[in-house]
Amino acid sequence: MKRYRIMVIGNNVTTVQRVSNYCLKQDAEVFPYYYIPTLEEITLFAPHVLILCLPISNKFQHEVPQPYILWSEQPMNDRPPLATTFTELSACLQKFL
Repeated sequence: MKRYRIMVIGNNVTTVQRVSNYCLKQDAEVFPYYYIPTLEEITLFAPHVLILCLPISNKFQHEVPQPYILWSEQPMNDRPPLATTFTELSACLQKFL
């Protein structure tokens, strides 16, 4: 069975850890990143998908070459693909992986 690589990016350590732990339970290789990485750093890990924990710079989102999922602990209607629960996150991961 193929293990997928997921990079979890965000400024809030608690949020990044919570999302990373969930992804680990899904049998993925997870790389938590606690600030904004460079594109070279993303390339080194070669993730299949990124999870961007909001708030995060819109500029960074537009520069990211990989598919990404936005994670917010606050409901937001204007920024797909957005997950605010682990059920929604699971559905988004299934679309990308």
